[in-house]
Amino acid sequence: MSFATNYESTSSGHVCDMDRCVERTSLSIRNFGRRFYGSPLVHERLARYKAEAAAARNERDEAHAREAKAWKRERIAKRKVEKTKLALRIAEDKVYKYRLALLLSWTVLGVYFVFSTVFGGHGHTQLRLP
Repeated sequence: MSFATNYESTSSGHVCDMDRCVERTSLSIRNFGRRFYGSPLVHERLARYKAEAAAARNERDEAHAREAKAWKRERIAKRKVEKTKLALRIAEDKVYKYRLALLLSWTVLGVYFVFSTVFGGHGHTQLRLP
């Protein structure tokens, strides 16, 4: 070897020298990072990540609550729109009926006036203009 050390390394994580052979557990996939788990830095990061996850859950729950309130307001608004449309339709129907009644009453009055003048009023005094 061209290295200045006595260590030989393999791809499985074994590090060997002339006196001993040790398996580096931090390099295996199952055990990666276990030797660092007890350090304060890891505990600090873990606590921070847990706090961030709790904050994210709270934000999600608040967003769901706001969404539910918005859906409720939308349903109420749709009901108000339907009621308003129904009231408008009823009012338009009434206006149509009143116009029709007014037209028919004026028509009956006009027919009565025409027939009363044509057939001479039967005892009514007629106004004669010079």
